[in-house]
Amino acid sequence: AQRALSEQAALASGKLFRELFNNLADPVYISDMHGRFLSVNDQACREVGYTAAELLQMTVADIDVVHSPGAFGRIHNEHPAGTTQMFETRHRKKDGTFVEVELKVRLIEFNGRQAVMGTARNISARKHAEDALKDSEHKFRTLFNTIQDAVFLTSVDGTVIECNEKLSGYSRDELVGRRSEEFLLWTEPRDRQRLIEAVTAKGFVNDFEAALGRKDGSTFPGSVSSNVLMLGDQKHFLSVVRDITERKNAEAERAGIEQQMLHAQKLESLGVLAGGIAHDFNNILTAIVGNAELAVMRLNPESPAIENLKRIENASARAADLAKQMLAYSGKGKFVIESIDLNRLIREMGHMLEVSISKRAALRYELTSPLPAVEVDATQIRQIIMNLVINASEAMGDKDGVISISTGCVECSESYLREVWLADRIPGGSYVYFEISDTGCGMNKETLAKIFDPFFTTKFTGRGLGMAAVLGIIRGHKGAIKVYSEESKGSSFKILLPAGERPAELRDEALHDEQWKGAGVALLVDDEETILDIGSEMLRELGFEVVTAPDGERALQVYGSGDDISVVVLDLTMPHMDGEQCFRELRLMNPQVKVIMSSGFSEHEVTQKFAGKGLAGFVQKPYKLSSLRNALRGIE
Repeated sequence: AQRALSEQAALASGKLFRELFNNLADPVYISDMHGRFLSVNDQACREVGYTAAELLQMTVADIDVVHSPGAFGRIHNEHPAGTTQMFETRHRKKDGTFVEVELKVRLIEFNGRQAVMGTARNISARKHAEDALKDSEHKFRTLFNTIQDAVFLTSVDGTVIECNEKLSGYSRDELVGRRSEEFLLWTEPRDRQRLIEAVTAKGFVNDFEAALGRKDGSTFPGSVSSNVLMLGDQKHFLSVVRDITERKNAEAERAGIEQQMLHAQKLESLGVLAGGIAHDFNNILTAIVGNAELAVMRLNPESPAIENLKRIENASARAADLAKQMLAYSGKGKFVIESIDLNRLIREMGHMLEVSISKRAALRYELTSPLPAVEVDATQIRQIIMNLVINASEAMGDKDGVISISTGCVECSESYLREVWLADRIPGGSYVYFEISDTGCGMNKETLAKIFDPFFTTKFTGRGLGMAAVLGIIRGHKGAIKVYSEESKGSSFKILLPAGERPAELRDEALHDEQWKGAGVALLVDDEETILDIGSEMLRELGFEVVTAPDGERALQVYGSGDDISVVVLDLTMPHMDGEQCFRELRLMNPQVKVIMSSGFSEHEVTQKFAGKGLAGFVQKPYKLSSLRNALRGIE
């Protein structure tokens, strides 16, 4: 009876096991130590599409595409008995498709012998979600790192949570975990505070402009768009930073063009007005002068009215001169055009210029010979020279000084001519120039902006038409004028006139030296990118290796970097650190340094400034290859 009860209990227990085994939600496989299936539940059959009878004729390797038949048998040797191991694997279904599963296996005793039981959970949906997440993350990261704008996710205190590696020059690892103040992103820290206040108030800000910094210390104008982003219960800021240098340059260029157009319109309007007034004025003067002359002729020479009439004639002559200046300003003065040698004209004026200037002013000539002929009205050109020389003399007041008159011939590009002072649009090409510079008081920006306005004068007794007339004469000759001036440092006026049709003999100068080549490394320093580009090409043409710097501070870093620099071509006027200060610092670093100074001011003005200080040479802007070659050859 006891045996019967035991058998009955065993049957009941087996039935209960089978019920539980077949009703489990996950497939269960039991195999021997060689991987042959000993038992499977109903869910296993549904999962892979085989019947139980089919599976019991198969091995683990028939459905598991990852693990070998004996893989689970090695659990006995590799892991303690009774422990459960977890794997991710892939099962092949009867129809050839696959299902991703998470498999938990452990050693058990089955029908009196050691076996392996594996419980498989279908994780295809989870794996699909993970793959989709990875794909999304990959797409996001690709977009994040491909976008040309800089993107920053920061906390409220400015700590970088995530970013890409654009614009700043820093790597992601250098930025994440640091506050923006630490790596000097904001040139003006107050700008970040203003941005935070605006974003906090509105929830977003678009196109917030600020000066931003890079790792190398350079700055750029940036546009920042920022939004409040809640991650959990924490407030963050998502900001996109765009470099708007090109936009700012375009705006500046457009503003410059608009300013030129306004100046041109003003000149045209005032020119028409001045020409009309002068024309009518001359008609009135004709009547006054004619009647005065007739009256003098008809009166008795002893008449007391004769003296009054003479005064009328003298006053009328001065008024006529004024009318001529007004016509010259309008660009419609009477020109008698002839082909002249500018050097000869200046030499012939020498005595007249000497007696017209202060005794304390020394007149120096730096005339390039020979020059191409120019087609001009000699009288009008003499008026310009006389006017500028007298102004230069008066600018020196009661102090000793030097007035330099230089001439030359230059090839001017259209971009260079677009920057000349209030000129009509003139084509690029060969231009003969004469330049008058002084060591006088110079002009501030406000005065410089008005010097060609009619009736503007800084003189107590001046009428204010002299410089206006100069501009009118130059416009009438299809020329241009460049003005360089600094307060307390003097002024320089360069007048450009189209070279005549006669071949420019100046281009044939120093033919025997055209093959000269230099050697070594040349450092070119200039804040104008166009000068760095063309200057570098010229220096390479002359045999030098070239390194460049956009300002004096960077030039000192480059010079001290260890390169064996044999010569420095240094611009005089630059932001941050000008050429004069940079020259002093270079001399402290190396007293034997060879520096050629470059400037729009005249050679006399610059060399006088550096007299006795070890300057190796000078080249005047805009320089040609031949003038640069001559300057470099002179320091050998």
